[in-house]
Amino acid sequence: MNHTKTYLRYLFIAVLGFSGVSLHAQLLWKISGKGLAEPSYLFGTHHMIPIAFLDSVPGLFKAFNQCDAVVGEMVLNNIDASEKIMEASMLPQGLTIDSLLNEQDYTLVDMELKSMFKIGLKELALMKPAVIRTMYETELYRKYTGFSDDIQSDSYFQQVAEQKNKKIIGLEDIDTQIALLFGNTDQKREALLLVETLLHKEESIREIETLNSLYKAGEIDKLVELAKVQGDPLSMTHEEYDQLIDSRNQNWVEQLPEYMHGQACFIAVGAMHLGGENGLIHLLRKEGYKVKRVK
Repeated sequence: MNHTKTYLRYLFIAVLGFSGVSLHAQLLWKISGKGLAEPSYLFGTHHMIPIAFLDSVPGLFKAFNQCDAVVGEMVLNNIDASEKIMEASMLPQGLTIDSLLNEQDYTLVDMELKSMFKIGLKELALMKPAVIRTMYETELYRKYTGFSDDIQSDSYFQQVAEQKNKKIIGLEDIDTQIALLFGNTDQKREALLLVETLLHKEESIREIETLNSLYKAGEIDKLVELAKVQGDPLSMTHEEYDQLIDSRNQNWVEQLPEYMHGQACFIAVGAMHLGGENGLIHLLRKEGYKVKRVK
């Protein structure tokens, strides 16, 4: 088994991504007004939903074809980021996973990983707990849902854009994304989250069901509400939520006008970034744009 190739598969999934008037209506939005020569479109993605789902979103491909540029969280196609991602996934020098876990937790994690991947903590001793957790959750998702797509919706739109000679624009670079996903220096907390995930994997499966149902129904505000729920060890702190969602939304809404006034844009970002008072829909409206559901 090629362990490096396996690690990268899960890490690229992590980088790609963490999101009813009528079914799916709230996933696709039209942006107009404030002097835009042509409308742009905003679509909320979910990186672990089959590509076939896109066929069920009314008006999606028509909107995509009307745009000259595709805007994503970062430019995914033709990026050789393997070395950077692998470097970011490793623990600081002198620190190993066994120093972050007591004997009981180490045994638990080791057994669960061997059950899932046929490899244990001995092979992953230098990997950050957050990376191991991402690998585990992704494979748990795949096994539970039967998800087998090798391409996620985030990268799908960019691949089609490349084929159609559309411009591809990234709101962030690979270094920014890596810092957001793997930059937490509190490895003790990350180790705790890893253990809690394994102890409560049934709850993780139920959360997967809930997230998928909300996404498919276009309930973007409820996705945001769910992400903000506090009260268990796996919940994001207010600071983590602000760093991953709110602060990025503010940065993006400062960039988007320049792109939209230059050409019609198809903006495809994680659905979690659309809803709520600090979501892109509300922020764009505050800037004076008309943002309406595509029916």
